[in-house]
Amino acid sequence: MQKDKKIHLPGYLECFRSKIESSIVGSIWITPHYGQPSLTDSKFAGNPYLPKSHLHPKDSNGQIMHLLAQINFAQLPSIPPFPSKGLLQFFLSTKFDQIDEKKVELLYQEDFKVRYYPNILHENQLIQDFSDLESKSSFLIQNEKGLAFLPKHEPVSASDYRREKFLQVSPFDGEYISEDERTFEDIYFEYFLAAEHKIGGYPYFIEYDTRKNSSFLKRFDTLLLQIVSNDEQGIMYGDSGVIKFFINQDALRNLDFSSVYFIAEQF
Repeated sequence: MQKDKKIHLPGYLECFRSKIESSIVGSIWITPHYGQPSLTDSKFAGNPYLPKSHLHPKDSNGQIMHLLAQINFAQLPSIPPFPSKGLLQFFLSTKFDQIDEKKVELLYQEDFKVRYYPNILHENQLIQDFSDLESKSSFLIQNEKGLAFLPKHEPVSASDYRREKFLQVSPFDGEYISEDERTFEDIYFEYFLAAEHKIGGYPYFIEYDTRKNSSFLKRFDTLLLQIVSNDEQGIMYGDSGVIKFFINQDALRNLDFSSVYFIAEQF
């Protein structure tokens, strides 16, 4: 995805175009829809792709985890350094169906699990019977959903800690830049909040980017998946929250999903 593509900017931000466009990266925005995806299709929730030789992942309490999302990369537009084929899965403990904590951060895959299959088997080699799974009535995604994908090029989001590096501090000095007395930051948050379901691109944080003051967490420089609450789509984490998975770019290139930073936030 080329970085020299022009993006739409409101007139008040035109004088900052070069700085804003210097931060552009590729992303894939996700739109869930009701349908009947197969076991090998991209989806939110539902029954997972699961070879007969594999066990269903369990959480730290020994309970089977539910499928949160499944991405078949052959169904996506190309977005390096993400793979062009294979199937990536995200499982989540039922502990997250009802949770009070405003913020949950996990580095060990005990209550979430990320699995990648480089080659997809025929359905006759997959588990078909999921009757042993617990009821999903309280799961944060209501009903299985198919996914549509749209390639985008997007600038650094309003809450990403790298915003200051790309845009510098001066645009955020609190001065009004519009006739209706809005600051640069007011306008930037309106246009580049980044609160979409997506693969790649920049994240949306409710409070602040938790990686900002941690040299260790900064290594998780690539947004692997983001899912945001959306009542109309039947997706709700806590009190209108957001779930994110981050990975190191080099690990992604090497198809190594053993080290993933998970963070879930709610208001």
